[in-house]
Amino acid sequence: MKKLLFLIFICFLFSHARAQGIRGTITSKSGEILPYASIQVKGTSTGTMSNGEGKYEIALKPGAYELQFQYLNHQTETRKVEVSADWQNLNVALQEIAIKLAEVRIGKSKEDPAYTIMRKAIATARFHQLEVDTWSARTYVKGNFRIEKVPFLFEDALKKANLQVGTTYILESINDLNFRQPNQVTEKVVSIRSNLPPGSNPAINFARLSFYNPMLGEIVSPLSPKAFGMYRFEYLGFFNDRGLVVNKIKVTPRSKGLNVLDGTLNLIEGSWSIHSLDFNFQDETGTQYGIRQLFSPFEGVWMPVQLETTAKINILGAKGETRYITSVRNYQVKLNPRYHQIPEVVDEKIDKEIAATLRKANTPAPTQATRKQLRKMVNQLEKEDRKERKKAGEDVTVTRNWSFEIDTLARKRPSTFWEGERQVPLTNLETQGYQRADSLYKANEVKIRKDSIRNLPRFKFMQLLTGHTYRYGQRKELEWYPRVLTFESPVFDLTKGEFFNAVEGYVLKTRLSYVERLSKVKSWNASLAGRYSFARQRLNGGLSLGYTVENTSVRLSGGRNVFQFNPANPIPESLNTFYTLFQERNYMKLYEKSYLTLAGTQKLGNRLSVSAALSWQERNALTNNVSRGWVDRPDVAFTSNDPENRALANQTAFPRHQATVLTMDFSYRPLAKAAIMNGRRYTLSNRSPELTGAYRHGWTGGQSFNQIELGIRDELSILRNSFSYAVQAGTFLNKPLYFTDYRHFNGNEIIFQNPGLNNFRNLPFYRFSTASRYLEAHGLYEFRKFLLTQITPLRLYGIKESLQVHFLNTKEVNHVEIGYGFGGILKVFGAEVLGTFQNGQYKGLAFRVRTNL
Repeated sequence: MKKLLFLIFICFLFSHARAQGIRGTITSKSGEILPYASIQVKGTSTGTMSNGEGKYEIALKPGAYELQFQYLNHQTETRKVEVSADWQNLNVALQEIAIKLAEVRIGKSKEDPAYTIMRKAIATARFHQLEVDTWSARTYVKGNFRIEKVPFLFEDALKKANLQVGTTYILESINDLNFRQPNQVTEKVVSIRSNLPPGSNPAINFARLSFYNPMLGEIVSPLSPKAFGMYRFEYLGFFNDRGLVVNKIKVTPRSKGLNVLDGTLNLIEGSWSIHSLDFNFQDETGTQYGIRQLFSPFEGVWMPVQLETTAKINILGAKGETRYITSVRNYQVKLNPRYHQIPEVVDEKIDKEIAATLRKANTPAPTQATRKQLRKMVNQLEKEDRKERKKAGEDVTVTRNWSFEIDTLARKRPSTFWEGERQVPLTNLETQGYQRADSLYKANEVKIRKDSIRNLPRFKFMQLLTGHTYRYGQRKELEWYPRVLTFESPVFDLTKGEFFNAVEGYVLKTRLSYVERLSKVKSWNASLAGRYSFARQRLNGGLSLGYTVENTSVRLSGGRNVFQFNPANPIPESLNTFYTLFQERNYMKLYEKSYLTLAGTQKLGNRLSVSAALSWQERNALTNNVSRGWVDRPDVAFTSNDPENRALANQTAFPRHQATVLTMDFSYRPLAKAAIMNGRRYTLSNRSPELTGAYRHGWTGGQSFNQIELGIRDELSILRNSFSYAVQAGTFLNKPLYFTDYRHFNGNEIIFQNPGLNNFRNLPFYRFSTASRYLEAHGLYEFRKFLLTQITPLRLYGIKESLQVHFLNTKEVNHVEIGYGFGGILKVFGAEVLGTFQNGQYKGLAFRVRTNL
């Protein structure tokens, strides 16, 4: 009875909240509908937006209000209204902004005045990032997407997902957000609704996009210190808004390409904060994006109140478009006065005399500072903040702390809740979409209930041929299923092309794996694998058990199987199958190993990870058991399964023997930062070199060996290009007895090239494997604009060019590869050509096709 009275009370509140307010349509002066315009109640944190048809509603208690109507490139309008006991209609026509030109001091350089404006805006960007200590808000997010075309091969997958070409799908979400400096964001989805098929509703999180950040993913922001190398700026004029002067700046890339912005940025005179912006860009998939953002003042700070992002997708014949609109209201803002009071920025290039006076003073004046002085000021303030946080016990190495959850009632809120919270009328198309969704949900009610522990997945006979993944238990929002059983069919596995080699002949493989998640940071898993060789008439396989908790993982594995001599598997089994069957080239060299291994990994903070493994092994040499593939080439024959090696004069065969091997590895990233998501910590490894080390000790045939290796790898941004390198050096203190324990390198002798920086392009797989000292180094310099990419359409398509060097030095060889490559063909393919030198002699050119598949 109490629950019934409570529900009646809630319904009363909703009906009362919707009893009166203001509604209407927003257009331009010419009568053009203005979709997704922003409406704010002046002096409060209340606001809403218009829908795609320009219609709006805002529920208000009786009283007098001032409403502000805002739309990009239109003059903000303020209307006084008197709300009574019923709804009132108020249609608003916004005037398009009239841009005025002003005389701006440009100094002797006569540069465009946009540059001094941008210099000041860039100098104050970090202050604007830090001036709000905490804020909270409620967001209303509406997303829609439409599939216009899919290739024939994906039509069945689309049908299985109950998606239709030509249908517009709508998603709505109401989220509560809280932010605390320097990096803590808590977001909770209060309610979510969509007309997507049952079981496919994604959660929508608010896109916290800040152009005050130097980087927006792969995009350099116009307010980044690097912006002048990426963009040109043009002063278009100014306009007035709410008593402030707003400068309109045109932003264009210095060279057209991927992930560079093109559009306009509006900056408020004096504070140099963002008023609004409108940008477009394209990514490597060919998708065209649009970003529009509006800001309004709260507690003297301009905060984003609306964000619109669009995407037009055209990938491998699939076409579609998406649009996300975010409206922010109920702002509660607390300022940090240390960053909010920004001195007047003095541009040294324009106000040279004032700047010289300030420099002589050596400290910034309370009201004026040069850009360099501002940088020092903000750096010093942040340094003091870090000390205070560290003293308070906070982990200052954490750069992001994000918590995202979905309310248990998020998908169960009644329509009355949405009528009270949405405050954005649905369009006719959206109403029809939801009516269709309601009928779909009723028709599929039984299917929805299957996601329960009481309805276990059912076995079907065809799954013996196709394989299947069985998911058990009730899946929580944003989490995996608690138990997952996966069966990999030996029949379906044949489609991978890994079914033939010269040693085993035809091969069938299968795997059964099980994963159980005990909590967000704790899980265990088990897998059983089988591999049958028809030529050897032998069944191999293995069993593996693993356990993971927080930053620690352990694994026990054992069995008998065949392995490549190089544990990095330099030639994929699928490519070896092709070459063996059609070219009579058996590049993959195998041996058989029975083993029992105990391994563990421990992460120590953000930067250091250590692992160790102790393995008992019994190794058995193998020989070829087939003499030809499908195509008989008279001039070619299979080579011995014993690898060719110069150090051993090709005597790499070995007797059956036992070995015990202890391996210890470490990885250290000195500059790495940490991030936390939903309480789980992980390492951000970008912008930090990685130092690696390894020690291997083995006992074989009554003789022991020791190997030590150190390495470093990193990826650097140089101007608008990137440079990656990897260097490894090592030696054997005691030489191993058998070839299996030599140091092998990732060579290549086929036209197809494996992706990866530390892979050689034209090095025989095992010829230079060594048991002595070695040094290998790899470098890849990737250009944004070089030869082919001088052609704008190719650059926009996503073609990237690179120069590369690969080097190996051992007692037996000094091997160098120098080459040029490009990638991005059909988004996944590329080509490389390299010159090879050994011991100072030119060995010829090698052509390679690379793929990211």
